[in-house]
Amino acid sequence: MNKPTLAERRKELVERCAEQRTGLAYELQALRPAAVLDHPLAGYVVGHKKLVLGALGAGLGLTLLRRKRVLALAGSVMPAWRMAQRGLALLAQFRR
Repeated sequence: MNKPTLAERRKELVERCAEQRTGLAYELQALRPAAVLDHPLAGYVVGHKKLVLGALGAGLGLTLLRRKRVLALAGSVMPAWRMAQRGLALLAQFRR
């Protein structure tokens, strides 16, 4: 009774995993609706869900806030942005 070596077992497992990945990819492709992915915008949304949903959430949040609150928020962000820029400029000087 010959036991397979670890290298042989590893090679067999890698081959089985590759076959399973290929089969899974084929099955997932069959489950996706082709008509939705043919449209360029829908294909982008499917590929970048987090980005699209984040942008939609930010837009919805801004529409629900009153104009004064949005302007106050923008006014409070600008000094922090300027401070960050100055800090980065100082870091750049020390790196030289």
